[in-house]
Amino acid sequence: MQYLRTTLSVALAFAALSIGSEAQACAACGCTLSTDWGSQGVSTEPGFSVDLSYAYLNQNQQRYGSAKASGALINTLNAAGQEIEAYTRTQTVTASLNYTGDTFGIGIQIPFVNRTHGTYGNGPGYNYSTSSDNSIGDVRVISRYTGFSAEKTSGIIAGIKMPTGNTGANFSTGIAAPGPLDSGLQIGTGSTDLIFGGFTSGLISSYGWFAQGTVQRAVATDTAMTGTYRPGDAYTLNAGIRYAEYGAKITPMLQLNIIKRQADTGTSVPLDQLNFSTPVSGGTLAYLAPGASVRLGGGASVYGFVQLPVYQKVNSLQISPQYTLTLGVRQSF
Repeated sequence: MQYLRTTLSVALAFAALSIGSEAQACAACGCTLSTDWGSQGVSTEPGFSVDLSYAYLNQNQQRYGSAKASGALINTLNAAGQEIEAYTRTQTVTASLNYTGDTFGIGIQIPFVNRTHGTYGNGPGYNYSTSSDNSIGDVRVISRYTGFSAEKTSGIIAGIKMPTGNTGANFSTGIAAPGPLDSGLQIGTGSTDLIFGGFTSGLISSYGWFAQGTVQRAVATDTAMTGTYRPGDAYTLNAGIRYAEYGAKITPMLQLNIIKRQADTGTSVPLDQLNFSTPVSGGTLAYLAPGASVRLGGGASVYGFVQLPVYQKVNSLQISPQYTLTLGVRQSF
């Protein structure tokens, strides 16, 4: 039992690394998954682990507030001069390196992002334009501390997101080409963000559980790249449970992932053309994420999750995903 409790606490400490760059590209995407807890790959002894994951996110569902947007509403907004986005498809391959000590750990996460986007522009006529970009995203360094109690089942998280992602992508086809892509759709945010949070975990019979909360806030922006654009603060809450009675190799899991994103600010952030006090940015999404991990032996494991939305509320008209897929492999040393 002590081994399982320590495994949960250490793995949870790195779960904040899963707040990927996609979170800065929309109101709130399915990018809060705690893959480190799910993969169960962090050693309880001091040492290193590496993780390689693939995430697929396709935002193609028009929403206004908490409901699907009707065709009549979309036509009204377009006639008033509001941009009508068609889709944003993001594929992210993330390499992570983690070090675990007795009470302190640190990890670095390097994402490579491929993002394509299509929009009908604003105003009557539905002038279609597209963009495509792929590059290294915003790199994150996250630390954790679990020395508040002998059990080490609770701790704090602190980290930084660096502005390493590209912010200079342009539209590639259509009437908007070769103009610059919207700031909120760039692979990088151009901002330096601080990340703080905490976590706790435990066991109930054959079930392990965890809860974790984090806040991310931009503290510096590169105005040469992004002008007055500043990404909104992001608040995340993750909770999960797993069942450990199917044997040592296969562990089924279920997570609840919630993200609340404040609206972006800046002159490049569009406003609702029917309510100019509402920015077209920010919102709250909640997901249920069933998944499983499989131990391969020798410190290796693979994992997979599907995030399914159970609640979606966005500011103005935005596009949201119908599901998010995450697959990964992990090796501990």
